[in-house]
Amino acid sequence: MGKIFQIAKNTFRESIRDKVLYVIAFFAAVMMLASLAFGWISIGDQLQVVQDFSLAVLSFFGALMAVFIGAGLIHKEIDKRTIYTIISKPVQRWQFLLGKYLGLLAVLGLAMIGMLAASLAFVAYAAWTAKNPAIPIWTERVAWGWYAVAMLMIFFETMVVVSLAMLFGSVTSPILSAIFTFTAYLVGQVSASINYMFTTFVPAKESVARQTGEILTDLASQLYFLLKPLSLLIYYLLPDLSYFQLRNQVVLGPPPTGEQIFTGMLYGAGYSLAALILAVILFDRKRF
Repeated sequence: MGKIFQIAKNTFRESIRDKVLYVIAFFAAVMMLASLAFGWISIGDQLQVVQDFSLAVLSFFGALMAVFIGAGLIHKEIDKRTIYTIISKPVQRWQFLLGKYLGLLAVLGLAMIGMLAASLAFVAYAAWTAKNPAIPIWTERVAWGWYAVAMLMIFFETMVVVSLAMLFGSVTSPILSAIFTFTAYLVGQVSASINYMFTTFVPAKESVARQTGEILTDLASQLYFLLKPLSLLIYYLLPDLSYFQLRNQVVLGPPPTGEQIFTGMLYGAGYSLAALILAVILFDRKRF
């Protein structure tokens, strides 16, 4: 554990000085500030808009940090040739990868705490200025406990994205790793919906689809034999990030159940572990 901790500490020190981290954090703060303007011009509840948008910003920019910093984390060691010094010592490659993962996760956790503080400030301001005579005390206008739960699930989502960045970063260049990781993040947001759509879709007869003029239905029916297994492959290979999307329940209700929270945490930890194990296997075969 001492070797892993030392690698994690060095990774933390290196990553915390990365300018990309602060640039992304700055734009995240700007977008949270913009949520107040969106709340003012929206026809719905201003407070709900600010809460939902702030949590969405935390999720998206947390993933961006994981992508841009994690994608090149291993390649930096190879480019600087420090990897030769590390692996020449009695350090296993799995210890090296795990240390890198934990160090980066610590940096992102710290960054997300900072973004959370900014988010809470904007939400508190929106709650204070919201006009709702039925709830006179502004501190009672936000379910702060559930807001923290939503943030916790976003952190588990970030854990998954970091593990994918480590996986792709161990076998590809930083640019390809960033593209693959960000694509997996975007697809993971809708993979459950895509899988549900194609598993419940009933192919229509070609003649019926043409008579009704439903071109998309006709096309989907013809390609159904290919689309269904492809959707299943995507669903089971890429992460299903819907497990961590609890912000609508937190903001609009009803609040998530304990089973939902536990399942999401278990899924995030399990998927991250599987991705790291695969990264170790692939990284072990790499020749330096």
